[in-house]
Amino acid sequence: MTFSIVACDLEEGAWGVAVASKFPAVGAVVPWAQAGVGAVATQSFANTSFGPRGLALMGTGLSAQETLARLLEDDTDKELRQVGLVDAKGGSATFSGSGCFAWAGGVCEKGYAIQGNILASGKVVPAMEKAFLKTKGNLPVRLHAALLAGDRAGGDKRGRQSAAIYVAKPKAGYGGYLDRWLDYRVDDHEDPVPRLGELLEMHELYFGKSAEQDRVEIKGKILQQVVDILARAGYLTEEKGSSIPS
Repeated sequence: MTFSIVACDLEEGAWGVAVASKFPAVGAVVPWAQAGVGAVATQSFANTSFGPRGLALMGTGLSAQETLARLLEDDTDKELRQVGLVDAKGGSATFSGSGCFAWAGGVCEKGYAIQGNILASGKVVPAMEKAFLKTKGNLPVRLHAALLAGDRAGGDKRGRQSAAIYVAKPKAGYGGYLDRWLDYRVDDHEDPVPRLGELLEMHELYFGKSAEQDRVEIKGKILQQVVDILARAGYLTEEKGSSIPS
């Protein structure tokens, strides 16, 4: 009852997962990622141990395909599982057990794996792949584009409820302390995938950089007003080594 894309951008140094489902808080179960290691989506009667175990195995240098084999070898319910992985080098793997409810399946190529179960039709996964490959922008933008395409192609045939995106990149977390670049979840919403896109836009507004052509020089009376506001708020003081224009 879930569809997801697991992907990486090796030039950007980012690994991530985007997922949607007729299941509450899907982001608490499916997506796992670690910068420089890989990403995992575990779904369909999800074995949540596949997330941390998959990252640990890829962290030792195993490929996505090798990791998938190791995860499944001792799982007695493997035919109920669906899993997608990408590794540190962009290798990918996807698996849909014979016990997954129709429509179920997936596709993987260099840098991405896309999979889903209880889908409206076999058109969902190809729509996601096409959107991911044609969309320009950073990895989060492309992940969300794929998710939206799958959602609008029918998505989960039972309906819509939650969506999430998790992307890891070295030192990309708040303050540069962690690799958690993006971790947004829409846990219960009538149309969660577009709402997830709104959150990504808000993230870019708050934490992204303005395009060069959108930047303007602040000077004169406006500059003085900004300086006065910062000074009153305690963000601009002589003691902190900042000069305040007169």
